[in-house]
Amino acid sequence: MTRYLVLLFLFLSETPRLLAHEDSALSTVLTGNVVTVYDLPVNMHVFIDTNQNTPLQKLRGGMFLHMEDIPGQKIAKRYMIDGYIYLLFWIDNDEMRDRNFYFSAGSFAKDTELFLRHSTSMPWVAHPKILPPGNELAYWRLNIEARREIQLLVKVKFIKSTVAQLKPVLIDINYYRFYINEIHSKWYGLDIITYVMAGIMLMMALFSLANYLQNFSRQYLYYSVYAFCMALLLFLKAITYQLSNSFTFFYEEYLDYVLLIVGYIFYIGFTRMFLSTPKLYPLLNRLFITAEIILAIFLGVFSWFYFTNARFTLLDNIENASKYFMIFLGLIYIVLGLIQRNKLMNYLVAGNIATFIFSGISQFIIVSRSSLIPSKGLFRLSLFYFEIGIFLELVLFLLGLVYKNKIELIEKVQMEELLKQQKERQEYEKQIAVLSAQQDERIRISADMHDELGSGVTAIRLLSEIAMQKTKEHPVGEIARISNNANELMSKMNGIIWSMNPGNDTLSSTISYIRANASEYLENFGMKYNIHVPSEIPDMELSGGKRRNLFLVVKESLNNILKHAKADEVTIDINCNHELEIKVSDNGKGIDPVKLNEFGNGLKNMQRRMESIGGTFAIESGKGTTVIFKLPMSS
Repeated sequence: MTRYLVLLFLFLSETPRLLAHEDSALSTVLTGNVVTVYDLPVNMHVFIDTNQNTPLQKLRGGMFLHMEDIPGQKIAKRYMIDGYIYLLFWIDNDEMRDRNFYFSAGSFAKDTELFLRHSTSMPWVAHPKILPPGNELAYWRLNIEARREIQLLVKVKFIKSTVAQLKPVLIDINYYRFYINEIHSKWYGLDIITYVMAGIMLMMALFSLANYLQNFSRQYLYYSVYAFCMALLLFLKAITYQLSNSFTFFYEEYLDYVLLIVGYIFYIGFTRMFLSTPKLYPLLNRLFITAEIILAIFLGVFSWFYFTNARFTLLDNIENASKYFMIFLGLIYIVLGLIQRNKLMNYLVAGNIATFIFSGISQFIIVSRSSLIPSKGLFRLSLFYFEIGIFLELVLFLLGLVYKNKIELIEKVQMEELLKQQKERQEYEKQIAVLSAQQDERIRISADMHDELGSGVTAIRLLSEIAMQKTKEHPVGEIARISNNANELMSKMNGIIWSMNPGNDTLSSTISYIRANASEYLENFGMKYNIHVPSEIPDMELSGGKRRNLFLVVKESLNNILKHAKADEVTIDINCNHELEIKVSDNGKGIDPVKLNEFGNGLKNMQRRMESIGGTFAIESGKGTTVIFKLPMSS
């Protein structure tokens, strides 16, 4: 979380003392020495007008210090930037031709005025400002006639930024473009790295924005804004490097700080959403929200003072305070993240540790003059380490994103499985409700049949028997048939009522019912019989349809024995092992396979009924006939 430390801080806080050197001779620059570029500090005298109100006419040579007399050339920026700097020196054209130069007090010299005179007794004359190609505001064209000497007084004010640097130079007019290119080449390839990092951050912004448009998760929108701010910050840093136009001044003074703070605020918001801190880490969430508010206040206060033209000292203090606050916040976040021991959080914490370390190295390079820092090359540039921190943080963020996507995928699969189970349970409950309604309807119908139809059939049977008694001397055959049909109808209706009652949907109830009806049926015809049932009957559910078909095929087999077998004894064996097996045997004459058609549709009906419930039907003939019915227990 800690990042974006001050890129450049070259001057230490030391109030310059303006010593009186009334008699000191001002150094002279001989144009013959200026082949391409000439650094002027050794010939320069400086006066810093911290009050910004010294009239030009009251400037005296004793008010100026030679730049080499300033200890270590450490000029406090809070005085240099908030005040005007006056530079005084002589230029002597010792050649036989006119010479043309560009003068610059430094790349970030915002306001520059040149005054010249040919002798100390003459008044200062303002020099017209002629800008080089590209309108670089920090460069001023000078023309010095052959064999002439002029004294120059430069009044300059730098931008309100720590990157401002007093570095007066004279540049041969023909070498100007090469000089500008050389300034950029001093990045040692860092400009290319910066462009690449800006491109990577821009791609991350587009990637996050695409994720947001797909699922409308705010965390991706926040990261998209953060990545875009960082991409723009780095891109502008590279493209405006050492340029001196109005936009560069605005960027270095204000816009880079805005991009930094806005990006950081959205990064905190992204972290809150990414780690679900409102639900999982309430304390950390409150800390993040407070940090967002404080940073927004810093940005608002900085903007107010900037646009009201406040002094650089105040703006610099606000900016540094906000950066120290970000460092403090980053340390707290790292400590809390390590305490939580959450793998997802650890990815972000590791990224912030990397940023913190490399930002520290960057800051060390900015403020220190240690011999450990290389004197030149890529590794002496603070921005290089800053970008390493950003890159490592980005890599660890992507690892965290992959890990989070993995977790979300697992949770999604689990949720889908849970929804599937809930749907199946609802479907099962729905089926149970339908079956319950069906059973209730079966109970109602069986009760209605028993109460309504049963009583009616019983009445017909009783009335027919009474009629038979009254016509005993003159019997009427139709009345006897009515009585028999009523008995048969009563029997069939009882069977239907039994099969419809869900309370009888068990194997034990089926066996008991078959045994009771077979016994009654055979006894009515005076037939000897033996019924063998197992001592233990499995607790197995048997639907009404299966019960009814089993009962009817057994009844049909007994009916065939009475009609065709000429038997005097019947044996019924019921077994329940892996399947329900019912054997109905007689000691009759047996069945001739050639004469099976004599039995009509009876055998076909028995076979059809058993097949309809998933069972089998078979006939064995020898000394008598055996009919075998089998029904799998799992059915």
